[in-house]
Amino acid sequence: MSFKEKYKSVFSQVRSLKAIEMEDFIMKQSIRKSGRKIVALAAAVCLLAALSVSALAMNLFGLRDMILPSGGIIDNENTNSNTETPASPKIISLQGYSDSKEYQAVAEWMAFLDSYDKDGELLAKVGNGPTGLDEKYSLYLVYTQEMADKLEEIVEKYGLKLHRAIELDLSEEDLYKRAGTGKFLGENNSSFSAYIYEDGTFHIDGEVVLDENRTIAYQMMNCVKGSFTDVILNIGNPEDYNEWTYTTSSGVTVSLSISPSESLIIADLNNSFVTINVLAGSDPMNGAITTLDLEAFADTFDFSALN
Repeated sequence: MSFKEKYKSVFSQVRSLKAIEMEDFIMKQSIRKSGRKIVALAAAVCLLAALSVSALAMNLFGLRDMILPSGGIIDNENTNSNTETPASPKIISLQGYSDSKEYQAVAEWMAFLDSYDKDGELLAKVGNGPTGLDEKYSLYLVYTQEMADKLEEIVEKYGLKLHRAIELDLSEEDLYKRAGTGKFLGENNSSFSAYIYEDGTFHIDGEVVLDENRTIAYQMMNCVKGSFTDVILNIGNPEDYNEWTYTTSSGVTVSLSISPSESLIIADLNNSFVTINVLAGSDPMNGAITTLDLEAFADTFDFSALN
């Protein structure tokens, strides 16, 4: 076990049950494990430059339009090879598509974290003691002044706000009230764990009951635009996903994706970006949900109430 892993295991963390790598907070000493390979930021710039503005605006590339540079770049180098090379897992931003300032800020921050204090020497000096930094950084992965300065540089560059406070273990009614939304969870949709930031950004662990009494768990992240939220998701290989758009019963068009192991519902709303990680896929060993099932799943959310 690496030093950073040992350090992280010391502190209480508020995390999702599965798959989403949420920011580790609670205490100024919170540290996130950085186990992904570093990908040069210049490569990301080249990738984004190759995409047309119109294609980005229409999100023609689906999940690829959310992949973070530090989470891997689509590599076609071995396309014509006779040997199959397993694709490395891809990490996506849950703040928005690649043309949004929220995505760009998180991409820059993750690239910095992946290249900073690689040997853990600075972290070892901090140990279990206080960082001596301003309390305003307690919800972020910051343990040196250099990290604090970089974070400030990024949020100023993109005109974003840092989160100041978090409230845990909310009931559904409290969540609606704190987030300032209508009742967006339908009759067959319930939450059993939720937290919210001061600006209305929130996370839910919940479950939906589909037909034949099938119960499927999910994780929902609602990132309010204009704030810097450090949230990522490992989606595995994007080539494994079948993607399409669907207009829900609430009248909001969303992007749907199914892979053998999991599924995604994505909604780019007026004031927030919503990602729902459905913990079931097309493989019988992972729930065996169909495209119709996922559309029915999406209909259990009233996305118009979030707008």
